[in-house]
Amino acid sequence: MGNNYYNYDKNKCDYNDKKEYDEKYYKIKNHNHEFESSTDYEEDDEGELHNHRVAGVTGPPIKYGKTHIHKVAELTDTFGDHFHEICDTTGPAIYLPGGKHIHLVKGRTTVADGHQHDYFFTTLIEDPTNVPEDKKC
Repeated sequence: MGNNYYNYDKNKCDYNDKKEYDEKYYKIKNHNHEFESSTDYEEDDEGELHNHRVAGVTGPPIKYGKTHIHKVAELTDTFGDHFHEICDTTGPAIYLPGGKHIHLVKGRTTVADGHQHDYFFTTLIEDPTNVPEDKKC
């Protein structure tokens, strides 16, 4: 697929098809990240305290200065009769030893059943199965 950058409207949770490539910016390898987490606890309309699980895969990289971010658009699991949407962008890459990286995601779900939840998590490392031969057991 090559190096891809995607334009997106920050007020919407979807990508458009226009690809952007500009030699003056750093090239970013096309990739995405898995994530899984839980929201904080809140009370629904009936006063029942609960939280939600969320898991998914980020969108492709979006150029952000000398690094990149990713779009996150997922639904939480269902509790009782409701679920929530998460529509956000990650923070910039946080580099780890060995050249891999993760991203921080912090925000608030959409309102459902009279409430919303906060979430705070990191993505998993990109391409976790790509281990160099000299690092394998």
